Amino acid sequence: MTEAERSSEPARSKTRVGPRRRERMARAMLAAVPLMAIAVLAVMISGILWYVEREEQERRRVSLLTDALWVEQTLRFQLGVEEDAVARLALDSGRWATNDEALLSSARQVIASNPEIASISWLLDSGGIHLAIPSVGDRPSLDTRIELIQRSLTASMRPVYAEPRLVNGDRYVIDMAAPVADGSGPAVMVVATIAIDALLARHVPWWIAEKYDVRLVDAAGRILATKSRSRPGENRESHAISFDPPLPGAVLQIAPHTEPGMNTNAVLISAIIALALLAMVSLVLAHRHVRKRLDAETALRAESAFRRAMEDSLTVGMRARDLDGRIIYVNSAFCRMLGVEAETLVGQSPPMPYWDPNDLERTRAIHDRVLAGDAPAEGFELKFRRADGSLFDVLIYEAPLIDAAGKHAGWMASVLDITDRKRAEEMAKAQEDSLQRTARLVTMGEMASTLAHELNQPLAAIASYGAGCLNLVKATKPDTARLTEALEKLGGQAQRAGQIIRRVHDFVRKSEPKIAPNPVGPMLAECIAFAETETRKHGVNVELDMPEDMPEVEADPILIQQVLINLMRNGAEAMMQTPRAQRRLRIRVRETEGGVSISVEDRGSGIPEHIRGRLFEPFVSSKPDGMGMGLNICRTIVELHKGRLQVAARPGGGTIFSVILPLANRLEMAS
Repeated sequence: MTEAERSSEPARSKTRVGPRRRERMARAMLAAVPLMAIAVLAVMISGILWYVEREEQERRRVSLLTDALWVEQTLRFQLGVEEDAVARLALDSGRWATNDEALLSSARQVIASNPEIASISWLLDSGGIHLAIPSVGDRPSLDTRIELIQRSLTASMRPVYAEPRLVNGDRYVIDMAAPVADGSGPAVMVVATIAIDALLARHVPWWIAEKYDVRLVDAAGRILATKSRSRPGENRESHAISFDPPLPGAVLQIAPHTEPGMNTNAVLISAIIALALLAMVSLVLAHRHVRKRLDAETALRAESAFRRAMEDSLTVGMRARDLDGRIIYVNSAFCRMLGVEAETLVGQSPPMPYWDPNDLERTRAIHDRVLAGDAPAEGFELKFRRADGSLFDVLIYEAPLIDAAGKHAGWMASVLDITDRKRAEEMAKAQEDSLQRTARLVTMGEMASTLAHELNQPLAAIASYGAGCLNLVKATKPDTARLTEALEKLGGQAQRAGQIIRRVHDFVRKSEPKIAPNPVGPMLAECIAFAETETRKHGVNVELDMPEDMPEVEADPILIQQVLINLMRNGAEAMMQTPRAQRRLRIRVRETEGGVSISVEDRGSGIPEHIRGRLFEPFVSSKPDGMGMGLNICRTIVELHKGRLQVAARPGGGTIFSVILPLANRLEMAS
């Protein structure tokens, strides 16, 4: 190699080195781009996390301040309420200086309204206690009472507070006192002892206690009261508000409970993955959002069609009104009831065209009551008028109409056509009355033979006395005294026969019940007299056990006599197998709470256990040939009187049926 060739080799080497270096630099830059991107991404994520954390801290701080102020204002407001109550009590103490019972009653009401008040005391000028409620309790000491009296001398008429004090070694109370305005009475001051822990427990809501540890601390750092539903941990921050006044030197401290910190690495990794998939996820979410919106619109149309079909299929009328009473919606069932189109009703204001023109005043009063928010929960009945002028009965239930924003926008009514039901009830009532009358007739038919026998006695006596009177008149010298005596006896027998016939007549022709105050004694006397021949035929002795001066009961005598006669006949028939010497039917009358109990006790074989629970049902009888309607009718009659018919086994054998009727004065008071 020549010298020239050797000198040109470094130059060629330098020429080849330049492009390689640039290529390496380019590769390094390309390799650094992802690192730079990751670094930038990390910085951005760190900045976002720092910003979010700062905003969260600010939000928590603002929430802490807001909640602390809310709790402080709530406690101050409650103490203000109690101050007003004690001030009013002090004012009453001046007016009722000599009426201790009235003061104690007023104090009980204050304690009942404010359970945190442990006791209320009335102080004398010397510091002694004039009155106290409760009679024993956490009342202030003598030193505290004297301190309160001295403070009130330099304060206005508003209540003053003493220093918090410890009672029973485990709770703090504070004494609030108000001077008595009028010094004519013995008491000069009213003192209310307030339990601070009860004040916090009652007026700090649970959601505050879930988030914070709420404390009242005095100037010496003692915890007067605390409330927290969670176990307090290490508090990160707290807020203190002076609570002086009203509590001297007290501070309200509110501190949030420790919350678990964030996992920063997990957040960073999640953020990096989220950024990488952001575009794809955004497209997918956008597609899903559009699809969900289309599905929601389709579902809404289907739901609207379904709701419309459901409303059209209802037989219950639906009517919606706004707060002014204008109709804003009716369904097809309501339109069919009235025979009009929905367009005719929507927008109508009271008085409505379908109201009964003969009952407008009552209908308008019920309408106004519903709009005032006092709709009866059990519904109410009205008469509506159809388009053709005919009237029909409806039962209406009103409920508040709440819009999508949760606001009360009007009233929604369910309207039921009860015309057929009321007609059926009237027919059932007529059938029941007819059944009762039939039962009386059946009873009279069964007793016809014995009644004929009973009538034969006075009729035979009348014939005998008539013949005797005729003989006396035909005598040469009529004996006027004997003739008068015979005529009087003849008249008595005629009256007896007339009473028997009149009693039977009244019993049979009875239709409409006439419930009114009636004495029990005469009603039972007629029952016993009416059933005497029946019981005598069965060899049954009737015993009446009734105290004197029994109160009157609300009853229809004929209907109640029908019940008692039926029970007496059943009792007499139940003792057919009882030895004749033991056939005694006892009628026992006693006054009970709010009523009078009439018991019919027999000594028969009793009622089989398998039918005792169904004894008052129709067509259930313990007699082989019984229809099973007598006791059912009896119970219906007693319940018509707002009474009760009960059955029980008699100790020693037999059955006791008890008819409990309400006292006359009780029904008058209830009405």
